[in-house]
Amino acid sequence: MKSILLLATASLFLAGCAAKTEVERDNNQPHFVHDVMIAEPLAVDYKSELHIAKLTQAILKAKPSKEELAQLLYDRGVMYDSLGLRTLAHLDFLKALELKPAFPDAYNFLGIHLTLLGRYNQAFEAFDSVLELEPEHGYVHLNRGIAYHYSGHKDLSVQDIETFYLKNPKDPYRAIWLYLAEYKVNKEEARTRLEFNATQLDPEQWAYQIVQLYLGNTSEHDFIKGMGVNLQNAREMSDRLCEGYFYLAKLKLWQGQDDAAKNYFRLALSTNVHEFVEHKYARIELQKMYAKTRALIEQALAQ
Repeated sequence: MKSILLLATASLFLAGCAAKTEVERDNNQPHFVHDVMIAEPLAVDYKSELHIAKLTQAILKAKPSKEELAQLLYDRGVMYDSLGLRTLAHLDFLKALELKPAFPDAYNFLGIHLTLLGRYNQAFEAFDSVLELEPEHGYVHLNRGIAYHYSGHKDLSVQDIETFYLKNPKDPYRAIWLYLAEYKVNKEEARTRLEFNATQLDPEQWAYQIVQLYLGNTSEHDFIKGMGVNLQNAREMSDRLCEGYFYLAKLKLWQGQDDAAKNYFRLALSTNVHEFVEHKYARIELQKMYAKTRALIEQALAQ
């Protein structure tokens, strides 16, 4: 009887493992609905929640120095941000800066959040503080350039993002953001430069396909299909969909296909990859489109 129970338990365990493996394999596979690739929204990682709990415990119960407490608050703010809890993250970054005014990374995140809130002048001040404290900060020129991009300061946006791009011309994302900035200044020159910049990139990198989409060398259908090629896991699929749909939405917006753009921005948001700039700014894009629609309706009603 005991041996039978052991065999039965083993069989159930193996069946469970097989089922789990099958589920994981299914989650890693791209799914298409009407030629649109979709995936399950990224679930909250329990490790992130545990990490936040440990940081909170250290903040409340430990007796760190002001500088150590500022670092703990910053680290927790970064975790909150990665989970989409922006208000909690924002508060932690503010507290960290109260304790440690010379904290460039905290100013950088604060600038991003202020950009998302549309408080651009305050965002510029935060990014300026980063540069005063750490002139060679890795991402402040991108983040300030994006703030300039959304606030309508086209030339300043190009200057900042070009500075960011020149630090690593082989990075396709830098080439893409430079193109987005330059497109608002001069479409023809932006395309010419992107064509040259594309020659500096590695065609094997996934983001190279985004460049090819903007250059018209790949179709919308093939681009979406290509997002599901050579995926290592479900997380990579979510990351690609977040990025791919954001940049596809920007393209549709330029082409005057507002409904398609809105849907692609929504698809980018549906991935729950909160820490990506593409996820953060997809919401800004939608807010701007909704505001434009409301203004048109109000104008029509006023006539």
